[in-house]
Amino acid sequence: METSTDTQKSKLKTWATTIFVCAFLFVWLSGMTAGMMAGACRKDHYEGAQKLRFCNISLAAGAWMKFSTLERAKGSRIELERGIALSQLGKVEQAVEAFEEALRNARAKPGPWEQQLHRRMVHMEDSNMLALWVSVVEAAN
Repeated sequence: METSTDTQKSKLKTWATTIFVCAFLFVWLSGMTAGMMAGACRKDHYEGAQKLRFCNISLAAGAWMKFSTLERAKGSRIELERGIALSQLGKVEQAVEAFEEALRNARAKPGPWEQQLHRRMVHMEDSNMLALWVSVVEAAN
């Protein structure tokens, strides 16, 4: 026969297991969602509203990872792609804000992050978008 102490320990163990499983699922699902949407966001196959949707989902799902400067630096590419999508939609002010955020995030951690953003923008065929990027970089320096 179980005592009340054994019953309390069993309930505590059940709750602890439940909390652990829920936390794991949250981290895993949000990470998978952010990663899959980031992959779609980075592709030039998608443009405008569809690209913006993928970028926004990726940024929202991965928002909890922004505590780390490394994660912010890695995520700078998604913010840049978001700016590209906004520019394609003619939302110039929002695109500039996204480019500024991308540049800030890339500079949060030393590494190749900012150079990767520059390389991406140099390959853009849209000269207006490139001019927006250059204006953001010049204003930040």
